[in-house]
Amino acid sequence: MTETASAKPKKVSKPKAKPTHPPTSVMVMAAIKALKERNGSSLPAIKKYIAANYKVDVVKNAHFIP
Repeated sequence: MTETASAKPKKVSKPKAKPTHPPTSVMVMAAIKALKERNGSSLPAIKKYIAANYKVDVVKNAHFIP
């Protein structure tokens, strides 16, 4: 092989945009503290709180929320 055949132009990728919301673990902890339920907060209540207070698609982040 010659050098011209092996030298391919590299793709320049754009840097990923940083999210405008905090990490999921911080959002879940804030939801639990804000809901103040005696027996613990339910998963639907946590998701509803996160969707209402942060501009996050809960469906896309469902695998991050335990």
